Amino acid sequence: MKKPTVIMVPYPAQGHVTPMLNLASALSRHGFSPVVVTPEFIHSTIAHINAGITCKSIPDGLEEETPRDFFSIEFAMENNMPEHLEGLVRELNGGDGGGVAFMIVDLLASWALKVGGDCGVPVVGYWPVMFAAYQLIAAIPEMLSLGIISETGNNYLKLCTFQRD
Repeated sequence: MKKPTVIMVPYPAQGHVTPMLNLASALSRHGFSPVVVTPEFIHSTIAHINAGITCKSIPDGLEEETPRDFFSIEFAMENNMPEHLEGLVRELNGGDGGGVAFMIVDLLASWALKVGGDCGVPVVGYWPVMFAAYQLIAAIPEMLSLGIISETGNNYLKLCTFQRD
């Protein structure tokens, strides 16, 4: 019996790739066939990993001399990588659409959520950062509405002060 394939897309940074690889290893031990998809510049550092994990690369579309900093990676993820991921998902999914059980996408690589949806593959978000950081980010809309923070950074933080007795 063929193991169900799970496509995993981490944000291309060590603090995101390593937890995704750990999750892939756990999924492999539980009967799944994980495929971790990264840009080529990350792939070369993880391609040797086996442990039941398949590592695939997709081009980031950047020139070789372009530094892989936050801004260039963000540009590549939003503008260049979706079409390559879509091609890989469709290839792994096969003609019958039953080859990929689901995708796990790092929420900082949110561009991949749409790719999964466009390919008809169920997608789940993954957040490798500690829960407190997630709660802080999730609270941003409420903090904006309460005036605690502003979209422009011009408001002063409203602090509670306590008087000593």
